[in-house]
Amino acid sequence: MKIIFSVTTFCLLSCSLISQNDIDAIRYSQTYFGGTSRSKAMAGSFGALGADGSCMSNNPAGIGLYKKGDINISFGLKFNSVEATHNGTTNKNFKASVPFDGLTLVGAWDSKTQPDNHHVIGLSCNQIVNFNSNTTIEGNANFKSIASDFLYTSNGKSLKNLDNSFGGMAYDNYLIDIYDTIANQYISLINTKYDLSQSKDIEARGRINEWCFNYAYGYKDKLYIGATLGIPTLMFNYNSVYMEEDKNDSMRLSTNTSPSYYYPSEGVGGFKSLSYQETYKPSGTGYNLKVGVIYRAADFIRLGASFHSPTIYNLTDGYVYKMSANYDEGGSFTTQYPPENGGKFNYQVITPMKFTGSVALLYKKMGALNVDYDIVNYKQASLQSSPQEFTNVNAAIRNKYAQTSNLRVGVEANLKPMFVRLGYAMYGSPFGETFSGDFVKSFYTGGIGFRKEKMYLDISFTRSMSNENYYMYNPNFVDKSTLKNSGTTIAVTVGSKF
Repeated sequence: MKIIFSVTTFCLLSCSLISQNDIDAIRYSQTYFGGTSRSKAMAGSFGALGADGSCMSNNPAGIGLYKKGDINISFGLKFNSVEATHNGTTNKNFKASVPFDGLTLVGAWDSKTQPDNHHVIGLSCNQIVNFNSNTTIEGNANFKSIASDFLYTSNGKSLKNLDNSFGGMAYDNYLIDIYDTIANQYISLINTKYDLSQSKDIEARGRINEWCFNYAYGYKDKLYIGATLGIPTLMFNYNSVYMEEDKNDSMRLSTNTSPSYYYPSEGVGGFKSLSYQETYKPSGTGYNLKVGVIYRAADFIRLGASFHSPTIYNLTDGYVYKMSANYDEGGSFTTQYPPENGGKFNYQVITPMKFTGSVALLYKKMGALNVDYDIVNYKQASLQSSPQEFTNVNAAIRNKYAQTSNLRVGVEANLKPMFVRLGYAMYGSPFGETFSGDFVKSFYTGGIGFRKEKMYLDISFTRSMSNENYYMYNPNFVDKSTLKNSGTTIAVTVGSKF
């Protein structure tokens, strides 16, 4: 019986049911600017300017421009929107969150032996990624079905070797059955002669916060060098539910009695609906090293450069997979892997290294302009574990992804006691597209600041936009969905110099 099969083959299936893939590796590799509202208002462009807490995550040498101590805290309000279109049907979802954006503590003192030089140490915690979003995709299936994926992953395999989450679970739920035992061919109750409805609800929660421990040295107000030990903490909760339904009762047994709609030996037939749910919750910490330099070429020009090592995350992933199916005859069936409280899996994610070049132009004390340019090669991302190896996943990363660039531009006008700031950033796609295409993300930023004696207040506004092509399952068997992602963040920083 099929239910017996689901129990006896769990050990064979468990390896293939683990969620880690190339998309997860890239998701954790794409980090954006965070930290103070001053930095956010200038699109995180501080690579050569310095003297801001965000420099610990960008160019550690920037902390060397501090002459006094500094303490601040940042918080904000974020709204995320996803507009999803599938075969002419559009849905829009909103998600609001209140992120803790950052904390900065800096201490500075002059060298006792060389008065023209000074030391600076810094501690910060910045949110560099916010995963919170809700997405709903739905529409007609256009005479396509996930059953094609079930058959694709199952044909040619014997029952005992159905080592795919789709294949084994689909069999347990009577969505596929043996058609030819010799050739190991299967047949599905879902006949794409009739159109179905399909949908997918995706809920994502989580963040990456990075603790930074920094040291910087200023040499005669000319040359600044610095290093940061970064310890990011990652929490990510993902839950998706895919559904397929015969809303028009086209496959009702009263009108369809052929083998395509009925398994006589099993007493099951007349497909009504199915659902497939994925839940996984990776969490853990990582570490990285950042080093940087800033050179004051003239009173009005500063040049900066920094190198970020790969981040090595040590993660534990909790995961559960469920599939259900409903029929005219035979009732309903549900299968879950792992069968009870879910499974856990330990692994590593290694992100690419990053190089950044920066230039800042300063006009007396009236204002400043900074430009940062990153180079990131996403082919360098990888997943590692023992004893399991991610050979296929890492091969997919090398084949699918490419080197790309990020650009950040920020400007600040000094209108004492008020400061006005504007910025723009563009983060290139991991597929190698820098200025256009899928996964390219743009940021438009602005803000104001106030300084009075030792106290200061900064407010920033950030608008982000990106487009994404999405497939609810195997791209060979489903039409493309388009996602328009947008986010709005208002952040506030309160701080004091000492």
